[in-house]
Amino acid sequence: MANIYDAMVAALRDHWNAHDKAYPQRFELTQDAFNTLNETRKTVITTMNFAFRPGWETDFLGVPVAVADGGNCLVDKDGNQVPLAL
Repeated sequence: MANIYDAMVAALRDHWNAHDKAYPQRFELTQDAFNTLNETRKTVITTMNFAFRPGWETDFLGVPVAVADGGNCLVDKDGNQVPLAL
C-alpha cells in the first residue's frame, strides 16, 4: 500500500504519460489525507533546511491541491476523477 505522497506522484506521472505531458486540474484529498501529506512535507522541508514557498500547502509539484468530501483522487485535464491508489 502506497503512502499519499507516492500515490500522488504515480498518478501525476501516469497523467503526464497519458495526456502528452499536460497537467491535471487538481488533486482532491480528504481532510485526513491532506493533513498527512502536509505534515510529511513540512517535516522534509524543515529537515532539509529548505524555504517554505508561499502556498506550498495547496500546491503539489505544480498541481493545485484541494480538500474535498469524496475520496482521494486526481482530477484529470478533462475533469474526470481518477482515484489515487493507496
